[in-house]
Amino acid sequence: MASPTDYRFAGTAANVDRDSKTAWSSIDYAKADDTNYAQPYSIYKNDYGDWLRLTNFGFTSTHIPEGATITGIEFVICRDGRAADRCNDSALYLYANGAVGNNLASATKWPSTEGTATYGGPTDMCGTSLTQSDIVANTFGVQLSVAWGAEGITFLVDYIKIRIYFTEGGGATVKPHYYYLQQ
Repeated sequence: MASPTDYRFAGTAANVDRDSKTAWSSIDYAKADDTNYAQPYSIYKNDYGDWLRLTNFGFTSTHIPEGATITGIEFVICRDGRAADRCNDSALYLYANGAVGNNLASATKWPSTEGTATYGGPTDMCGTSLTQSDIVANTFGVQLSVAWGAEGITFLVDYIKIRIYFTEGGGATVKPHYYYLQQ
């Protein structure tokens, strides 16, 4: 059975250009569960924005032992669309020195009040084959781009947190025990 880590928050946030689209502001707010929000500047109707990239989640070999096999990656985005049925994920990828795995963007519209969406899970590798060394690298993370269905809509991201599921590698060595019968 796989062991999960605790959820961890990003240590680094960045706005990364995506086709010269709209940039995010207050990006450091996406690194903590504190009701302060990262948000992109105004985006035109039926367009998308730059990447909000969160990395450096601080996983170490204390959290995921060397030799462990990663069996699942789960992350939660706490977000608020402030206008239901008008905004959603544009593109969403795990990040490890570049976008990796499947585009996990959901067509489901964001809620009009703060809510969470969970992606991945205990046995879901999100289309990747990441290793322990990939996860503990400070370049591991998530990148999100959002899409507007109408002008004047606000997207807010409170946080993105990640947890990793793994099995320990190598297995335990069983040493035989010898018992002697006394006569």
